[in-house]
Amino acid sequence: MNILFLFADQMHAFAMGCMDNAEIHTPHLDRLAAEGVLFRNAYSNAPVCTPYRGTLFTGRYGSQTDMLGNTAAIPTDEATLADCLNDAGYRTSYIGKWHIGDTWNQAVPAELRGGFTDFIGYQAHNDFLTDVWLFDEAGERHVFDKHRTDATTDVAIERLEGIAGEPFAMFVSYQSPHYPVQPSPEYAAMYEGRQLTRRPNCADVEPYTGTHSPPSPKPREDDPNYQRYGGDLDEYLRLYYAMVTQLDANVGRMLAKLDALGIADDTVVVFTSDHGDLRGSHGRTNKGLAWEESSHVPQIVRVPGGRCGVAADGMVSGVDFFPTLLNFAGAPCPTDKEGVDLAPFLRGETDAQPSRVFAEMASWCMVRDGDWKLVAERPGVTPSHLFDLATDPYELNNLVASPRHSRTRGALLDTLREWDARVRRDA
Repeated sequence: MNILFLFADQMHAFAMGCMDNAEIHTPHLDRLAAEGVLFRNAYSNAPVCTPYRGTLFTGRYGSQTDMLGNTAAIPTDEATLADCLNDAGYRTSYIGKWHIGDTWNQAVPAELRGGFTDFIGYQAHNDFLTDVWLFDEAGERHVFDKHRTDATTDVAIERLEGIAGEPFAMFVSYQSPHYPVQPSPEYAAMYEGRQLTRRPNCADVEPYTGTHSPPSPKPREDDPNYQRYGGDLDEYLRLYYAMVTQLDANVGRMLAKLDALGIADDTVVVFTSDHGDLRGSHGRTNKGLAWEESSHVPQIVRVPGGRCGVAADGMVSGVDFFPTLLNFAGAPCPTDKEGVDLAPFLRGETDAQPSRVFAEMASWCMVRDGDWKLVAERPGVTPSHLFDLATDPYELNNLVASPRHSRTRGALLDTLREWDARVRRDA
């Protein structure tokens, strides 16, 4: 099977029609879910840009690779997903935002590319609406005067046309809907003036987050184009949804190109995101925390001849992609990798699904086991939050101090401490 892996940046799990959100327009993602498996309980193992990418491409947790910082590089002794796919005879291709080993709007040197042989992209913080820069394998800059999401798809389609006759694994990394939320005007118009429903745990916070804007003469942080939502959280939500809808349209373009090239029946398609966006939930913005809006991400996988139109409730996470994609490639997975191979479930060969996931950042760690979620502070793995997500999906009732739930808390804490001791390099 070929592999087409599409992933967003800062898109939480609840921003799709197929996740019971009637206010957002995502017809192509909804179609993909109807033709494959929608994982309703998918998590980022480290809900920040670089740490997520570290787990994706190493198949190991951030504590194991020291990749919990947002400019960390892949350790030179790690066998990457691209390395393993290269060894299996695949053409490995990467397009878009990389954000491993450095930052800024610049080329990614070969030694930081994680083994990908075909590469056109940038480290991070590209422009949105004009003057979009992507750097090819030789470091040559290509400039696009169109929206970054559309430009990324244009390049991906061009590259796909060139490799469609051989086994390929293509990863397309979009930077939408990451702030500053800048959709094309036609997508912003779809939500203009609409009152979108805030999540019940949402507070009216200042949504603006500063970022590394492109260097001069590009716009700076005080440019109105970077703060077009001002201090208005509702306008932020409208623009965020518009960014997702524009991304959805480009997912549709990629799916249509598979059909046009006659390779859709030979290609596994994945859609996910590196992390979510709090957008005022629990009075917070951005990501990097254990709250559902930050750590719970979209995940859809379509496998030709596999399960179709299934909404799966098992617990899955980013480390699962390493063994799963290698299974589809017919390649062995190194024994030091984490995660669960989901390929047998996706093919319909078994009904078994994982029931537990772990997530972390340097200051906290988390386990979700079935409906229960325990969050603990690091160091020491001191429990801070316990939620029954079956009855409290918005995490409004912290049960960590509840005597009635002490046995559940104790069992989850034992599990989390055992995992923490195993993965931490300094343990």
